[in-house]
Amino acid sequence: MKSEFKNLSIVIPCFNEEEVLQHTYTELKNIISGISNINKYQFVFVNNGSTDKTLDVLINLKTNDNNIKILDLRNNYGYQGSITAGLYNADYEMIISIDADLQDDPNKIQEMINHYYDGFEMVLGVRKNRAVDSFFKRFFTLGFYNFLSILGVKTVYNHGDFRLLSNRLVEDLKIYNEKNRYLRGIILKLENKFKCVYYDRKKRTRGKSKFRPLDLINLALDGITSFSVLPIKLIFISGILMFILSLILLSVLVFAYFKSSIIVEGWTSTIFLILFFGGIQNIYMGILGEYISKTYIETKSRPIYQIRKIYE
Repeated sequence: MKSEFKNLSIVIPCFNEEEVLQHTYTELKNIISGISNINKYQFVFVNNGSTDKTLDVLINLKTNDNNIKILDLRNNYGYQGSITAGLYNADYEMIISIDADLQDDPNKIQEMINHYYDGFEMVLGVRKNRAVDSFFKRFFTLGFYNFLSILGVKTVYNHGDFRLLSNRLVEDLKIYNEKNRYLRGIILKLENKFKCVYYDRKKRTRGKSKFRPLDLINLALDGITSFSVLPIKLIFISGILMFILSLILLSVLVFAYFKSSIIVEGWTSTIFLILFFGGIQNIYMGILGEYISKTYIETKSRPIYQIRKIYE
């Protein structure tokens, strides 16, 4: 019976997405209308500090559909912050997050729901490949996931932020109140029993991507510094190795001088060593600075997001 089915919330973060919202809403509405094993549903649109007419478009959509809930954030709190706001303010038992551009296949929502009824409180959307991404993004992402694996951080390769979580897991997520959020890593701390659905990621057909190379780098740094202190340990270990290497080199030079009366000359090698080890030291300082800056931000205990108004 329909009353035995659960309710569904779909969280859609939006930043300057006025060009895609009508299409996104229509497509999601058609897909949800064809799903028979849910009771009620809602769309939770999160306006993440948009500077275009995104909020106006959302309000206009809401006038004709009471299943829409709008969170108007006071500022732009980053992609992870906007998803967090949507998850925390979703009202129903099943909560799915998906990008407004619908590059992640919304037709997989039915499969996610089926897995939920099979007992999985977390279902992850995983891309089959990255054919639609630029060479830089593919290369950077592959290196990032491999580096996380080396550091011992649990990841699901090619999983973005298209996922289903139960409202119980979202309640558990609220315990993780760090500001430098990497949700793809945090959710794997919540539950080790999950299911994956695989799909082909589509090209964006409307609007422009808001992700910049710097955003990817910042997200990668958040992922690394949030879940592993191994880089700091590697700095210590490499420092010991370089110290031992310098003692060996010094011993060889002293031995050569007294044995053969060889005077080691050459400004080029000296300058090279200074620049090399100076560069290494700056890299190490940068890594330490990244950890210190993240700690500094966390100690301020600033909110992850702030809501100007909720349209219900």
